[in-house]
Amino acid sequence: MINRKRKTFTAVIASSTAIALLCSCSQITDQSPETSLPTAPTTETAETIIETITAITEETTTGTMENNNTENTFETASDSYGIDADYIRTVDGVSAEMLNADYWIDEKDNIILMNADEIEAFNRENKGIIKASDEVTVYPHLDEFGDTLDGNILRTFLNDCANSVPEYPPRYFLDGSRTDYMYWQNLVDLSNIDGVEDTIRVRYAFTVKRMTLRLFPTEDRVFDGQDDQYYDYNLYSECMPFMPCVVLHESIDGEYLYVVFDSYAAWVRKDAVAFCDSREDWVARQNPDQWLVVTGREIRLGNDPYSPATTNLVLPMGTQMELVPADKAPNVINQRTTYGDYVVRIPTRGENGKIVDEYIQIPVSDDVHVGYLPLTPANIVRQAFKLLGDRYGWGGDLQANDCTGITREIYRCFGILLPRVKQSESKGIYKADLSEMDTDEKLSEITSLTPGSLISFPGHMMIYLGTVDGVPYVISAVGSFVAPDPGPTDKIRPNSVIITSLYVRRANLNTWLDSATVAMTIKPEK
Repeated sequence: MINRKRKTFTAVIASSTAIALLCSCSQITDQSPETSLPTAPTTETAETIIETITAITEETTTGTMENNNTENTFETASDSYGIDADYIRTVDGVSAEMLNADYWIDEKDNIILMNADEIEAFNRENKGIIKASDEVTVYPHLDEFGDTLDGNILRTFLNDCANSVPEYPPRYFLDGSRTDYMYWQNLVDLSNIDGVEDTIRVRYAFTVKRMTLRLFPTEDRVFDGQDDQYYDYNLYSECMPFMPCVVLHESIDGEYLYVVFDSYAAWVRKDAVAFCDSREDWVARQNPDQWLVVTGREIRLGNDPYSPATTNLVLPMGTQMELVPADKAPNVINQRTTYGDYVVRIPTRGENGKIVDEYIQIPVSDDVHVGYLPLTPANIVRQAFKLLGDRYGWGGDLQANDCTGITREIYRCFGILLPRVKQSESKGIYKADLSEMDTDEKLSEITSLTPGSLISFPGHMMIYLGTVDGVPYVISAVGSFVAPDPGPTDKIRPNSVIITSLYVRRANLNTWLDSATVAMTIKPEK
């Protein structure tokens, strides 16, 4: 059981009273209407004032002592972690104090799980594999692409997308109206499969902003119900700003590019991508001397009249930018001095589609970190809690993220690149196969995990927090769940990042604990 001490804050009144009298001894009870005008004491001497102060101080101190030092103290509204339960709803079994990261963290959770060399080895070992549905055709890994690619590989993937057209189009809605076969065929035509060359010239690029990646080259949002606005059928994933990628193809209208990232490939709007001069330039940009990493939920760049490309640009957690040393950075950027700011160099898209580098300023007051955060259980939990209460975003939609998306963002803060999907198949870490264990065995295995470890079952990924009174708790981005037994069996749809126990249930009424198949901690194997 985790035991936490309640914190109390004491307000010392006596000394502040004396200071107020010394600094404002003209402020007597019967003030004139012009209280803003300074006046001077006319009848009281300095000795009289000091005697009065002494008497007030002694009286106040005595009064405080006689009341066991509680008369001039106050306590937070609900608990020592600053969470006011009068204004916050929680899932059954979750208390208000559990909504603070410090509740779950002990001193032992500051241990380093992996150093920089071990993280680099982990990333090498866990390169994402992008397969077509036949699981035969595979893209090269991002750093293994050459100057050209066999066009048949791309055709296989584009035909996979074409085969994803719904068998019964009227089931799906666009702008409140049912879709038809012609709508979907038009999207397939836009993909320009017939325009794929036998030998493709690979182009190297970076993303310049956050953007959803699409199954087809369109921004159309298609749902399987008139009221649904969360689960867009056309959405495949999302890209963060300043990610390396390779570009293989263009839509027939020239508005979209087909792009491969580290562990997924899809269509993205052309204005989200800028091309490098060469592969060598592309590689060099991935290896700066130092990064500045966004460690807050997100930061938003201001409205810069000299830089339309960066105005109001959103940089989500895990965004990495090339950090420029102060002695090499410009003294002035867009009519602003760089006092009190980090200076970073980022790619933007020029009129010809090529990268145009811009220097931008990131205030030191923003939640950012020079270099990657140390990989500790405490830091993982703290990063997860910065997303608590955030909107759920299927596949990275709505400038938010889903269960695997938030783990990817969180772990990028440490330099760890988790795959977009199949994160539970990562290698080179502590891992337990829970699929054949009974409930008690699973509970025993899970309670031995360090906070920040990952627990998954098909369709959901969670970050383990700890166990309280024998009940294991997790934080995750949740679309829906059913209350723990013996609660009602109606679906609850939080569509948020929330804390739950592992006794909440799935739609089939199995608990998350019984459904769990993998538990793992990202650290070197023993």
